[in-house]
Parts: sequence; structure tokens; C-alpha cells
Amino acid sequence: MNPKLIGLGVVALAAVAVVGGVLASSDDSGIATDATTTSVPDDDFSTAVVARKDLVETTEIDGTLGFGDPEALPNRAVGVLTQLPEAGTVVSPGDVLFEVNEMPVVYLPGEIPAYRTMRDNVEGTDVLQLEEYLDSLGMMAANDATVDGDFTWYTENAVEEWYETTFGVMEQTSVDDGMVIFGTEPFRISQVTVQLGGQVNGGSVLSYTSTTRVVTVKLDTALSGILEEGQTVVVELPDESEVNATVTFVSDTVTTEGQGPSATSWIDVELVLEGEGSAFDESPVVIRVDEPVELDAVVVPIASLVALAEGGYAVEKLVDGIPVLVAVEIGSFLSNEVSITGAIEPGDIVIVP
Repeated sequence: MNPKLIGLGVVALAAVAVVGGVLASSDDSGIATDATTTSVPDDDFSTAVVARKDLVETTEIDGTLGFGDPEALPNRAVGVLTQLPEAGTVVSPGDVLFEVNEMPVVYLPGEIPAYRTMRDNVEGTDVLQLEEYLDSLGMMAANDATVDGDFTWYTENAVEEWYETTFGVMEQTSVDDGMVIFGTEPFRISQVTVQLGGQVNGGSVLSYTSTTRVVTVKLDTALSGILEEGQTVVVELPDESEVNATVTFVSDTVTTEGQGPSATSWIDVELVLEGEGSAFDESPVVIRVDEPVELDAVVVPIASLVALAEGGYAVEKLVDGIPVLVAVEIGSFLSNEVSITGAIEPGDIVIVP
């Protein structure tokens, strides 16, 4: 018997009727007509079909669907905000983040943060990242500029073409400090933290998250071990649709909040959601975890068990309409079912008192 379910089995078996002498000849009461059969009045019982199935215990865990913890996006621009994005917007390299004094602040690919004005006679990795992006647009070659991290007169021409053709800004030959933000991945704008028309002098204008939908869970310590990294589970979304999710992180430490009897402890867990569900953010979801109790089991309703006075259990199998008492060994309990072994096959009919 599954150790987790022993208590359930004891409770269930407490309700099983005890039959004395049912495997031997009985008196004239009609309870048993011979060594293996019993008789019962018509319409005094219901029946069930013996089944072969996997016994799987499902545990439901509450979680929150979002896009991970937001982070503040650094900003070096100075001026008045004249254009702002909407929360939920996904930003990719080449996109305008916002505008300051009607000049676009652009997100470009690169690992080194922008930290100065890029103009003639400036060289470095930041310039190289800018040139590589302009080269991907064909503007470096079109202006005979070399991608070498050295901002030359030819690079000025490529920058001027970029501003004019992409943003409608004329005669802009440098990239002023704060007008470019370098990054390596697309991201999702979580919140805009400054109002349109507000004055900025560095600081942050918005917060962002990953574009990957993440389910965060504060897992009760009593359920420790039920979720493991790499495990696939089912998540029910707020619209009651279901999608798969993969466990990507399980903390190896326990977090405790509060003190004394009111203290709560949990383990932080994260899952990456697959399929649909991008419309939901900061929404409650239910994670369903299936744990096999017994595979390929022959099962009957617990109520069909008959406790024998001499010990052990049996079921009453219908053979040509006649109840035949068959001794069985009981196995795992789950919900209202129990696995058994004995002279019972899937498809047999048993009496359920």
C-alpha cells in the first residue's frame, strides 16, 4: 500500500461490512448457499465493472501568472517626455522606447551600456555596437563607412541617414548621450513610471520584464519535493483553459514571513508557461501535479469490499447473475477506489452494497 494513502485505506475499510463464515456453507439464512456463492434479494444492490487503470493522485497548487519580477530600465536622457509607450508593449532592437524633447530614445542590440555621446573622433565598443546595427540596415556600406568601432565622418553620414529615414529627424549626425539604450533581448514594458510631459534627468522612465510568461509559486513546505526542475505540469488559466508548463526553478532555501504561530513558510518556485495565455498578467492560476500511486492496476470501488471475519477481504463477483464471493488482496487506495489482486479480471461485475 502506498504509504501516503494508508490513513485513507484505514478510514475506508472501517466502513466495510464484516461477513462471518462466507467461504463456508451457511445455515438457512440465505446469506451463502455454498462455499463460494451468496444470494441477495433483487434490487438490493448496485454493481460496478472491474477496471484496469492507472491510479494517479492529483495535487492542486495555487500560483500567479505573470512575466517575472519587473526591473527599472536605466535612463540617461535629460528633458521633457514628449512620447511614452503603453504597458504591455514588447520592445525589440530598433524600436523607439520613448521620446525626450521630441527626440527618440532607441533600443539597440549590444552588451555594453551606452554611457556617452557618440560623435566624430570617438571610438570604443559602444560605437562598434552602433555601427553593427547601422550595418545591418545597409547604411554603413551605403556611406562607405567601416565597422571598426571608430566614429568617423563616414559614420556621421550613416547616422544622419538613419535619423532622417527612420525617425524624420534632419541633420542629426551624432547619437547624443541617453538617446540609445543597448540590450541583448526583447523585453516587455511592465509599467511606465513617469507621466507624459514630466521632466527627466536620468533615473528611470519605465520598468520591464522578460517576454516569457512565468508562473510563480509560494510552495507550502509540506509539499516540498512535489515540484522538480524540468518537470512538466498542467496549469489552469483564469478562463479555465489548460496549458503545459515546465518547472525552471525551485529554491533550495525556505522563506519564512512573520513570527510565532502566525509565521508562514514557503519555497519559491517558477514555471515557464507554454501555449496560450499571454493576455493574462498577474492572474491567479492553478497548477495540477499528477503523482502515480499505482500503474496498470485492477480496481474496484472501495464499497465493494467485503471484510471477512476470519481476516482478509473479498468481493462479490456476479457469475451468470449469481454472486460469487472471491477472496482478494488489497493494494493502493485513491479517492473511492482500491486496487486488488485475485481471481478478478477487468470487465467482471462486482456487487456494490
